[in-house]
Amino acid sequence: MLKSESLKSRLKSRTVRANLLLFCLLAAFLTVLPLASGQAPDFTLQMESFPPPAAIDPGGEAAANITVGTVNGFTGSVGLTCQVTSQTTAPVPPVCVVSPASVQPSGGATVTVTSTGSTTPLEYAITVTGTGPATTHMAPPQNLTVLPVSPLFTITVGTAVVPSSVPAGSGGQGVININPINGYSTPPNEKGVTLSCASITPLVTIPPVCSFNPQPVGVNGVTTSTLTINTSGPVTTGTNVHPRGFYALWVPVPMLALVGLGAAMGGKRSRKAWGLLALFVVSGSLLLMPACGNSNGTSTTTPNGVTPANSYTFTVQGVDAEGNISSNTSTTGVNPTVSLTVTAPVKP
Repeated sequence: MLKSESLKSRLKSRTVRANLLLFCLLAAFLTVLPLASGQAPDFTLQMESFPPPAAIDPGGEAAANITVGTVNGFTGSVGLTCQVTSQTTAPVPPVCVVSPASVQPSGGATVTVTSTGSTTPLEYAITVTGTGPATTHMAPPQNLTVLPVSPLFTITVGTAVVPSSVPAGSGGQGVININPINGYSTPPNEKGVTLSCASITPLVTIPPVCSFNPQPVGVNGVTTSTLTINTSGPVTTGTNVHPRGFYALWVPVPMLALVGLGAAMGGKRSRKAWGLLALFVVSGSLLLMPACGNSNGTSTTTPNGVTPANSYTFTVQGVDAEGNISSNTSTTGVNPTVSLTVTAPVKP
């Protein structure tokens, strides 16, 4: 009975060892099988195309997404780099950068291509390379074009209009900057850039008036012009003067003559009375002279009418001799504005 149980125990132990050995062989087979069939752990690399129209101006930039995937349980990290190439030699090509520079699948990154104002206008191919522990992959290149841009200029406000609020009939001044881009300059035989207030809001019957000095403006580097905004209001035409003080001195003369005649014809007592009367007349005349003094008044007129009280906005624009209009696409996308508040005219 004991021998039978011992035999069963040994058989059971051998069966367990055999099953364990079989499991190890099967695990080893499953591990070696992908290697034998070329299916080792790996990663995939894909780069999306640049957003339409897949083109940038000199000084612009564009970005595209990168996706890193896993194959057969790949768990390592992948280093990412990029390269810019072109079929024609470019003296100044754009620059590309991948961020982040290392990705662990599954993950993503972004490739950004940046140009400058000196970048050569061409079509470029952007290629992204991924490097893993054992393999390296290159994503299919994506094209990006740097467009040729004509030299132009922008307009900015150097100094806002001062004072910012004036009564009708007064005005203010500001400074406008003309900024060349892409090597723009005015040829010596051309007049330059003519500035204007292209629009004034709100629209009124007698609006403020813009003027620039100098006008037109020759551009060679950043150039400035002074903007003056004038409004219409009362104009002083003269002073009304009525000098009546001199004539007031003649008021007591007839009375004094009468007093003198009475004194000459009367006696001593009469002359004394007439003398007191003369003194009274002269004193009264002196007291009344301020009322007969000068009376000054200012006369005004409004030959051009009066600019209504309001807050006005002026859009400044420039046009050169070739018909090129100021382009502010590299800044705000629109031409700049200045403002001026006009209040009721001051009474003289």
